[in-house]
Amino acid sequence: MTAGHDMERRHVQHPALVLEHSFLFRIPPRYAWPVVLLLLGAVAGIERLAPHEIWFGPAYLGVICLAAWALSTRTAFLLGTVVLVFKLAFGFYPMGAGLALGNVAVRFAGIGIVLVFIGLARKSCEREWRLARADLLTGALNRQAFFELAGSGRCSGGWSALIYADLDGLKQLNDRKGHGWGDKSLKVFTETVRHTIREGDVLARMGGDEFVIFMKLRDEAAGQAVARRLHQALNVDGKDDPLRLKCSLGVLVLPDGLQSIDAELRAADELMYKAKQSRSGVAVATGVATGGRITLALREPALAHETQVRQSDRPVEALPQSPRAAA
Repeated sequence: MTAGHDMERRHVQHPALVLEHSFLFRIPPRYAWPVVLLLLGAVAGIERLAPHEIWFGPAYLGVICLAAWALSTRTAFLLGTVVLVFKLAFGFYPMGAGLALGNVAVRFAGIGIVLVFIGLARKSCEREWRLARADLLTGALNRQAFFELAGSGRCSGGWSALIYADLDGLKQLNDRKGHGWGDKSLKVFTETVRHTIREGDVLARMGGDEFVIFMKLRDEAAGQAVARRLHQALNVDGKDDPLRLKCSLGVLVLPDGLQSIDAELRAADELMYKAKQSRSGVAVATGVATGGRITLALREPALAHETQVRQSDRPVEALPQSPRAAA
């Protein structure tokens, strides 16, 4: 960025647009701890009032399993240890010292086995949840994840940009040099986009060589800045890298965020084809959703000028000149 250009100052930092698990996967510790302690206290109180012949071990184990899921396996095991020591100290194992210690040892082993399986089950669920929503080649969100995020309601309200990107020449690269080169080119493209947009913005692969970028904006002028920045990074810089394919960008600036995702995607796709047909690399329009249709007001981005975006909005790492190693 040259000294002669004023930098755009963003007065509002938008929250990151990320997918969220169901509430069972995101119970904050500040809520989980009181719930677990209250439940343990309730079970202990009921046990004190109930006849000694009634066994409350499964009730305690259920609460400890909740702690393992919401807090951690180690925390749950410590709670289980406290419960066992408490029950032993207050005579809930009136079978003699030898039998009491044997009971404690067996219960320690049982609790440990159950908690290990709970921890493994949670990690497996989280891994499968992420894999179901990620494009394994590029690490971007996949089509399902993008529509899930778009339908969450967190992409509506305020100015935003929906950008449809199509890589030019990917099929020809695959035909000439093989799909390995094409895969590397896709990785370079996604890495370049990540270094150009902010960390909390959305990058999704819709399939093949088509990608969607979504981000919140301060105002309409910021949409022009986004178009210039992406065009510069993807179509102007890195010309000597054989893996850096150019792309056509359809930048749809929306005053109220996502409202009718199908219509807005079609409009951004239409802008992308305008950019491809004109060979300009980018087409920009402000769109308003009315009755399921998008009314477009075409804008002409000042591509000759350097983008005016606050430098701290960008990652500090230099753009890679070679594709990231496959994960």
